[in-house]
Amino acid sequence: MICEICGKTIQGKVFNIRVEGASVKVCDKCSRFGTDRQSWSKFGKGAMGSDGVVLPSRSRTGIAPKSKEDYTLVEDYHLVIKDAREAKGWSQKDLARKMNEKESIIHHIETEGFALSNELIMKLEKVLNIKLKE
Repeated sequence: MICEICGKTIQGKVFNIRVEGASVKVCDKCSRFGTDRQSWSKFGKGAMGSDGVVLPSRSRTGIAPKSKEDYTLVEDYHLVIKDAREAKGWSQKDLARKMNEKESIIHHIETEGFALSNELIMKLEKVLNIKLKE
């Protein structure tokens, strides 16, 4: 049999070790480069407690905080955004640059042809200093 690390023919005992997650068969000299098969854990490091007992997952109880999805957009949000942009004297290109977004996205938002993500809502509220969520 050939050692999978050094490539030499194995004389004597073959060691089955783990090197960077891969199981390899190696000679005596190369066996120090990995962990021995007896020390392999069936479970990941975080799954066992200090006494070797597998810990159950914690259940969540109590009242959940209001999530971002619980908010609704103000009616005619596209007009609110357009009016705020024009009040600052910015073009769609200027607003896009300040938000680090494409100009076409700003155009689609203002023509009500784009679904707003929470991230985009927060950017618009911050840059234009407006409130879009109710």
